Amino acid sequence: MNSIRLKPIYSNDKLPVGSSKFFGNPDVWEGFEWPSIEIDGELYDLTFMCQINCADIAAYDKDGLLPKTGMLYFFYDLDEMPYEPSDKQAARVLYYNGDINSLKEMHLVDENGDDLSMREMKLEFENVDTGYLDDRDSTHLLLGVPSLDYGTMYDVIDGWQMLLQIDSMETDEMVLDFSGDGVLCFYIEPEKLRKQDFSDVRIMQIYS
Repeated sequence: MNSIRLKPIYSNDKLPVGSSKFFGNPDVWEGFEWPSIEIDGELYDLTFMCQINCADIAAYDKDGLLPKTGMLYFFYDLDEMPYEPSDKQAARVLYYNGDINSLKEMHLVDENGDDLSMREMKLEFENVDTGYLDDRDSTHLLLGVPSLDYGTMYDVIDGWQMLLQIDSMETDEMVLDFSGDGVLCFYIEPEKLRKQDFSDVRIMQIYS
């Protein structure tokens, strides 16, 4: 399977607007609305997980499954950490195909004006010819990996395309743990991926 490994690395320098990155703050377009979920009539913001500049990975996309231009944004409910694909509000993937140079960093702050984001990490890329990866210190964008490679799945995921796999990881600044050192996977229907329609993306946490 042709896959792209995304390796997050802390940088001492502030990343330029439009960079591919893990955590930090998203670089967004004018009129952007932060994805949220509704619980008991209240809206709660999803956590910004990463943004991927499609031009950065175009040369690595051997199967031509992803857009060649624009930016992909991944959001997830990192507070409650849902793990079943039946939770349609658990995650959101947004796609912007406009001028990258017009984007501006958006900070999500609390009632005191303090930044809520975690420290940003730049992303480096390489191709790997595999499905599930055992490197526990990396984040991976996996393309062309059928869900059944991972054992028994919920029916809603059967036949769907894995779009992004985020491994559990630990740094000096944070701990990210999915189902006991497992992974968080974003899935999309293959036909919608071909149409670059990211309106219905589901997640699943998979045990290690």
